[in-house]
Amino acid sequence: MSAGAAADGRNRIFLHVGSPKTGTTFLQQVLWSQQKLAERQGLLLPLNSFFEHFLASLDVRDLETRPEHPARAVGIWQKAVEEALAWRGNALISHELFASATAEQAERAIASFGQDVEVHVVLTMRDLVRQIPAEWQEHLKHRSKRTFSGFVEDLEQDTEGTSWFWRVQDFAGVAHRWGQTLPPERVHVVTVPPSGSDPAILWTRFATLLGLEPGSFDTNRSRPNTSLGAEQAELLRRVNAELGKRLPLPGPYAADVKNVFAQRVLAGRPGSRFGLDADATDFALRRSREIATALEEQGVDVVGDLDELVPEGARPEEGETFTGSVPDDVLLAEAIAALAGLLDEHRARRVERDTERQQLKQSPVRFLLVRMSERHPWLIRFRRLYQQRGIVADRLRRRHP
Repeated sequence: MSAGAAADGRNRIFLHVGSPKTGTTFLQQVLWSQQKLAERQGLLLPLNSFFEHFLASLDVRDLETRPEHPARAVGIWQKAVEEALAWRGNALISHELFASATAEQAERAIASFGQDVEVHVVLTMRDLVRQIPAEWQEHLKHRSKRTFSGFVEDLEQDTEGTSWFWRVQDFAGVAHRWGQTLPPERVHVVTVPPSGSDPAILWTRFATLLGLEPGSFDTNRSRPNTSLGAEQAELLRRVNAELGKRLPLPGPYAADVKNVFAQRVLAGRPGSRFGLDADATDFALRRSREIATALEEQGVDVVGDLDELVPEGARPEEGETFTGSVPDDVLLAEAIAALAGLLDEHRARRVERDTERQQLKQSPVRFLLVRMSERHPWLIRFRRLYQQRGIVADRLRRRHP
């Protein structure tokens, strides 16, 4: 179903509320990298950046006042609402962490748009056979020390669905919480195609729902959300265990371990594929069937096919399962290679800092303008004016030496 534009000319608000690890990064990067094109086709991304949509999710989930979060998170949801309502067209607010909102928080967020606006909830979802390994890796990047087999065991034993995983990956539960005050036809579930499919399929489904022209966007600009191999994942897990109380989260862990060590060093390393063993696969398929059945009973709009949530042929192949045991000699070799990569990353960052210091000495105004425009997009216009001023001045000097 394509929601498109309302027949009566009123704008439609799309809330893309998750779930994590369902292609959300890919979709968001395509849109933010071509924001102006989306606007020309009638779709506004309120606020200034994807990061501010993250802050909006904090505001909705009553986490905005925590000391580790920027002060501007307070009240930013209302700012997003006001910008969306002022736009003469459709608007999209997108962040996967909206998925964890309670029913009360979701109801309050939707009610903030008032009675005269057509609000739609969008939820992207992927089969649990792929979601469980992906979420375990994400937990490792947030300082978890749990083994893969232990992580799967915890999910099987959590029959009440109280863990973070089920909070955001029980798609029927997320759809119910966010859609409880909406007609079911305004709750859209977009399924992620099977493994190996063209990523453009997901984009086409998502963009068409929003009333965009999918083929007019460049989907190659998006940076892939790289997964870790078995060796890299186990190394990160053991580093987390060794850290103890050092590099806490919230705190320096995100910048130093997640962003640098995990995503810049380990994610670029070749590693062994891994997935669920036969018993865990059966569990994932059973839970996926239950979720698909619940979504059918809710009567939500399905963009794609709910059968894609239950890949019956997804059975582990030889060499693809991983229980947490990487041989010590293999892990030692991986640790040495990762250490070399970390040193190389440190050298590259040092060179970058030295270059920045040199630029600051040579042209402090230009340097500060560039740096501030990277954090505040509205300053880009002034940066361009400054560049144009330099070009004009250079031309005048050449004409009148």
